[in-house]
Amino acid sequence: MITLHYAPGACSIAAHIVLEEIGQPFEARPVSLRKGQQYEPAYLAINPRGKVPALSTAEGIVTENVAILTYLADLAPEKGLLSRDGFARAQALSWLGFLTSELHGSYGPLFAPQRFIDGEEVQAALKEKARTRLAGNLADVDGRLAGRDWALGDFSVVDAYLYPFFHWAKTYMGFDMTPYANYSGHHARMQARPSVQRVLAREQAGQALLDAA
Repeated sequence: MITLHYAPGACSIAAHIVLEEIGQPFEARPVSLRKGQQYEPAYLAINPRGKVPALSTAEGIVTENVAILTYLADLAPEKGLLSRDGFARAQALSWLGFLTSELHGSYGPLFAPQRFIDGEEVQAALKEKARTRLAGNLADVDGRLAGRDWALGDFSVVDAYLYPFFHWAKTYMGFDMTPYANYSGHHARMQARPSVQRVLAREQAGQALLDAA
């Protein structure tokens, strides 16, 4: 059976959603980033980089969101979550690359500027630059979603990966998401999916277990 090592509310929620979408039996094991469990020996034996998500499979460990999402989609090609056609697949991978390097990357200096540079004054300047970068990337996503319910026309792994970044911008960074009407609509559609509702309930329960430990 597949095991997903995830942190509640983290980018690992994308893989969590895709697992629900494909109907693959799996176990979900929560990891507390706040308590530093990702750096404990037991987890480093799974992913030496100390990051989530990680996917334990019969074939071995898969890490990194793009690799995990691709692997999961290919387990259930009949679900159509990632095209096998050359050009269409390239378009999906282009989206995933952008989300990993640009949109996801925008948040690092905002969540933890001390990882990039020392000194409160320069950290504040870095965060301001990062907010500008994030706003631009949110606008990019919003424009690409114009006139469509899902990023590639039909629901795909791209939509699952888009999901957490809207929440982070609104909840953690205090962005007014009203100007991003297309992305807002996308998020509402994601919230309504049964797979997402199941994942949110499981991650809430997982967080409760971590808090009680």
